[in-house]
Amino acid sequence: MNYKMLRSGFTLLEILVVITLILIIAGIALPRFAGVTDEGRKAKAKGELKTVQTALESYLLNTSSTVPGTSWLTMGTALETATPRLVGKTSIMYDPFGATATTNYSVAKSPNGKYYVLWSLGPDKAAQVTGVDNTGNVTPLATGDDILVTNGQVQ
Repeated sequence: MNYKMLRSGFTLLEILVVITLILIIAGIALPRFAGVTDEGRKAKAKGELKTVQTALESYLLNTSSTVPGTSWLTMGTALETATPRLVGKTSIMYDPFGATATTNYSVAKSPNGKYYVLWSLGPDKAAQVTGVDNTGNVTPLATGDDILVTNGQVQ
């Protein structure tokens, strides 16, 4: 009698080779995707700040010549209650680089109320921006990695 052995499954060596190849490919690919999360957060911050900036510019043109409020919440309330309504709910817009998931973006206005700066902390999660002066210059002039919008000047 001649029995043929049926081979089923993989040998231990074949499995180890496949696992090794997968680990080598993962080792090459993962460092390339490490910064993708920060890039997504930057895009979110830029988009939300640009939206609020557009609403704030409309507010300044049509409603008042001075920036409303001195905090994200008071400014957002003024924009939401303006007629016509200029922006959706700013109360649900949070800084993706904030200390918590519900950290608001930062706001500063000049002492004369004509200039503003809105900013996110950026990837280092530390604020370099401290405000804006009466001539529209954002302080300090070197803003680091903060993501900001302003009707003033960044040098």
